[in-house]
Amino acid sequence: MTHLNDTQTALIDEAHLDRQTMGDVRLADELLSMFVLQLEAASREIGGASPERRIALAHSLKGTARSLGIKAVADCALDLETSLPDPTAVERLSRLTTCLRNEVDGRRPQPG
Repeated sequence: MTHLNDTQTALIDEAHLDRQTMGDVRLADELLSMFVLQLEAASREIGGASPERRIALAHSLKGTARSLGIKAVADCALDLETSLPDPTAVERLSRLTTCLRNEVDGRRPQPG
């Protein structure tokens, strides 16, 4: 779970992800882990990127987020993909990145 706008919300649509991975939990976890790495790298770069690079990064994030059922990230990426992006979108992407990392890390079984 993540806290956005003072509400507790899961970023990952588990039903959508389950359909996309045909119920393979290990595959879902691997895809989510890879996406978090992609999202972290893009989040660091996107604020200082040229408009062309920002649009390319945002487009890639949007597609992957949609395919994994992570609507909030896809919506934020859409805001960044426009020629005149929402000025708050870079900060929102950073917050979403942290929240998604926490949510994905919380999916892993705890040792012990």
